[in-house]
This record gives sequence, structure tokens and C-alpha cells, in this order.
Amino acid sequence: MKRFFFIIFLLPLLVGCWDKVEIEQRLFVTAIGIDLNHEKGEEKDKLTVTYQYPNISAIGKNAESGTSTFLLTANSSSVFQAGRQFMSRVPFPFHYKHLKVIILGEDILKEESLMRVVLDELNRDTKINKRVRILATDRTAKEILEAILGKEQRTEGTIYATVRDNTKTSSFTSKSLADLITDFDISGVTLVPKVSLDEEKNFVISGGAILKDYKFLDWLDANENKIINLINGNMVVDTIDVIYEGNLISYAITETTTNRNIKFNETITANIDITIEGYLQGYILDDKNTVSDNETVLSMEKTLEEEIMKVTRRTLGHLKDVKADLLGIGEHLSKFHPREWEKIEDQWDEVFADAKININVDVKMSRTGLTR
Repeated sequence: MKRFFFIIFLLPLLVGCWDKVEIEQRLFVTAIGIDLNHEKGEEKDKLTVTYQYPNISAIGKNAESGTSTFLLTANSSSVFQAGRQFMSRVPFPFHYKHLKVIILGEDILKEESLMRVVLDELNRDTKINKRVRILATDRTAKEILEAILGKEQRTEGTIYATVRDNTKTSSFTSKSLADLITDFDISGVTLVPKVSLDEEKNFVISGGAILKDYKFLDWLDANENKIINLINGNMVVDTIDVIYEGNLISYAITETTTNRNIKFNETITANIDITIEGYLQGYILDDKNTVSDNETVLSMEKTLEEEIMKVTRRTLGHLKDVKADLLGIGEHLSKFHPREWEKIEDQWDEVFADAKININVDVKMSRTGLTR
């Protein structure tokens, strides 16, 4: 009985959230923009870092009026040192577990040594979710965050909502911090989606930045990005528009299959066969040519193949010029031909540039719609 009363006496001391912090007393950072600092000041402050966080008071049923998001910018020696500088400007501590997006400005992309420092810091910090999405911009990251200030309709951010589950377009390739570091460790080269602004200051995510060994090489456009996804078997549901006999036709891709056959001779020969299946989504033809005509269907398939191959040749030429193997050929060799790979690994840039890459595209139109 005494033990029972003793336990009852201790219960009030064992429960309760004595160290809890109310949600209104935390600042949840949702996006960070990182740029090169061009201002004269401390030599060590080489970065301009911009933090974005939502106005919690403006969210929910009892939301107060005011801006939906806030921005803070500081010149700093590191990303998180900037966060510590902000502590004298905000009433509550920053919380990073809800960080969704990190945007790298064009100037910082071209600074290889700083890129290594920044990405190493982000990768080592335990407060950062390694699934945070990485984007690159052809202007400053601060400009992108300023453009979406007040336009955010979600606490997680509209940019993150766009790149999080990219199942609607292959015009860009979503990349997380973990993916980025893995790509550098395995192949040394990666593709980061590009975010820019249109004439009305709306953000647009299309194409990407080629990064090799933490160094920026060049930009890829949306069509080149699609071809890379197609070759790598990462093509999602997408459409291809071509002109057929003076008329615009729209072909919707539903499935792709990629087969690789790589041979070793004096040079490397990579034969890549791609089968694309889909249906005709939109078209306008005259009365003489109907899509129910088998010859017309075959002719359309050939037109689509020629258009895809035209962009494919341009993409291959671009990748060879910058010596960036975004096609996974080197990775394929290291897995399935390890002995041969050891002989050419150190010279892979030159070997890739001279490699014979033969791509064959076979387009199949499974459905042509209900109208004739």
C-alpha cells in the first residue's frame, strides 16, 4: 500500500512537457538562397545568404492579416553562420527540419572551392533533411526568393511543391541533397534543375545546370533535359509536339524502354535502343488523310522519331563538348566491366568525348483517339 501511494505521489513529477516550445515561438526555415557576396567587407564573408520562413500568424483559420512569408539576408562566412547572425534580428530561434529548398545562385556555382565548402556544410549538418531539394538559377538566389515573396500559397513553398514529386514533365530532373552528393561520389557529374523568372517575375523550372566535381560547366535547355531522361529511362508522362505536313500534332508518352549494349574495341561503342509508346493527343488533318489510315500512322511515327533524333544529336554533341557523362555510360562500365573500367577510369573525360554513341529511337502509336 505504501508503494502505491509513493507511485501516485511521483506521477505529477514524471509527466508534462516542461521544456516544450510553442509553434508560434519557432521560425521554420523553408528555403535558403546562397549567392556570392560582391560587397566590400570582411574577407571571410564570401557568401550572401537569404533565409525564407513563413508567417505562422498568417496561417490557419484564425490567421491574422499580413505577409505570408518573410526574408532575411546577410553576408556571412557560411550558411549557418548567417542563421546565427539573424538571432539578433528575430525574436525566436530558427528550426531547419522543415527546410525544403536550397537555391544556388549563378555566381556561387562558378566558384568550385566555395561550392565544396557549402555542400559539405549542408551535408554534414544533422539539422538538415538530406531530401531537401537543390536548384540552380541563372541569376541570384535572392532574386528568386524575392520574386515569390508574398506569392506563396503553401507553408512548404510553391517551388518545392513543383519539384517534390515530378511526375508531370521531364523538362527538369528533381535533385535532392542526398542525390547530389551521391552523384558526385559515383560519377562526379550531376544535373541540377534550373529555376528562373519570366517577364512577369513568375518562377519557371526548366532545364538544368551541369555540375562536375563541384564545378559548373554549362546550362541544358528543357528539350535536352528530356532527352537525357529518355536515354536514362527516367522519362515520365510527357508530350512531344511536332509539325506533320504543316499541321501540329501532339504525342503523349506513356511508357519508355531503354536497352544498352556497350562494346570495347579501340574505342568504346555504346548502342542504346529506346522504345517509346504513347498515343496521339491532338491533331488536325484534312479529309484525305485520317489517322485511321495505317500509312498515316507510320508516317507520323517516323516524323516523331526524326524530331527526337534531331534533339538527341544536339544533346550528345553538347555533353561531349563539356565532357559530362550524364548518360550513365561510365557507371554502366564500372558495374558490368570493372576490369576494363579500371584501365580507362582516369582518362574517362577524353574517352567519353571520343566514344561512339549510337542511339536508335522506335516510336509506337498505340492509340489515335476517337475522332477521324
